[in-house]
Amino acid sequence: MSEGSAATGGADDRLRLAFLGDPNSVHLRLWVSFLAGRGHRVTMLVAKDRVVEPGLPASVAVEQFTSFAAGRRVTPVSLVKGRRSLRRALARVQPDILNAHFLTVHGWNAWMSGFHPYVVTLWGSDIFIHPKKSRVAALLAGLTLGAADMVMINPVMRQAALAAGAPPEKLKTVTIGADVSHFTPGPVSAALRARFGLEGRRVVFSPRSITPLYRQGVVVEALSQLPPDVVVMMPRLRAQPDELARIERRAEALGLSDRLVIVPEIAHDDMPDFYRLADVVVSVPESDSASVTMLEALACGRPLVATDLPAVREWLGEFEGPELVPVDDPAATAAALRRALDQPPEVRAERGSRGRSIVVERADQARTLAGMESLYFELLGRTPAAEGSR
Repeated sequence: MSEGSAATGGADDRLRLAFLGDPNSVHLRLWVSFLAGRGHRVTMLVAKDRVVEPGLPASVAVEQFTSFAAGRRVTPVSLVKGRRSLRRALARVQPDILNAHFLTVHGWNAWMSGFHPYVVTLWGSDIFIHPKKSRVAALLAGLTLGAADMVMINPVMRQAALAAGAPPEKLKTVTIGADVSHFTPGPVSAALRARFGLEGRRVVFSPRSITPLYRQGVVVEALSQLPPDVVVMMPRLRAQPDELARIERRAEALGLSDRLVIVPEIAHDDMPDFYRLADVVVSVPESDSASVTMLEALACGRPLVATDLPAVREWLGEFEGPELVPVDDPAATAAALRRALDQPPEVRAERGSRGRSIVVERADQARTLAGMESLYFELLGRTPAAEGSR
């Protein structure tokens, strides 16, 4: 066992878990909230320069450290200071397992800490894109994955993870899934439609962040090719300011400012109402994994237009409902959106029902997160208590 490791073993079914990742990510918050709700002691390790937004469960502790990436330049001195600070934080927390969500920076921090056992949970662009950006990124990816005690992936990531240096025996398949009891079909909220002035208009909901990765500019270009009664809604939350400004300038140049609705903030609990409001949901990123957005949209029974990526096909298989389009192709995206918008009601209902069935059968969050929890026990060689005995 490496220096900094916590002792393992025993029959205790309450784990001490520490997480490195974006403390404001709704997906990571779902992950840690589930585990805290199961009675585990959960701590988020957060860089001192990072603001933790409200909403993290009170039962989830926050421990600060100085990340090597806190400054504009990464230097040997910053690496040494960052490693020392993180090791001190881990000594205070004394977790059974350290889990880094996202290979880049967070995974690197886990590797450099020297702590074991550590788990790396891959998200998508961190394995498909980031290791290819530089030799240093590729080297750090290989070192981090090679030394990890477990690497959590979805099936489509397997080859990329192996190519980056993950040992095959360390790979475990995991997905966050969707809360199918919360994300359900239902009536359109008249209050929400009135709030945004959408009476008599058809809505395309593009729920991904406004960042270059998610290609929201493609959606704006596609909107210019759609009938004038169609509007696009996008979330402002977590948008990159430069990309948001570029999107808004382009919408103005195309005469679409009144048809692009930037929603200030959407609470996670309110997301089902936005999906239900949508005549079609669109998600056209450059790279993606098992998109929770896609699963939530399908669970709500909504038509979907998505980038034709391996991860999308992995989930949808032969299901003909969603329209799949090439990356960075506004014309194809517009054509797919038009077809989805013009679906007859009976086709929309039938495909919506089938899409929800796929999510219920394969990605019910209650089951997928319980499966993830069992992997922690497997790593530690422990047997969790029987369900209902906690």
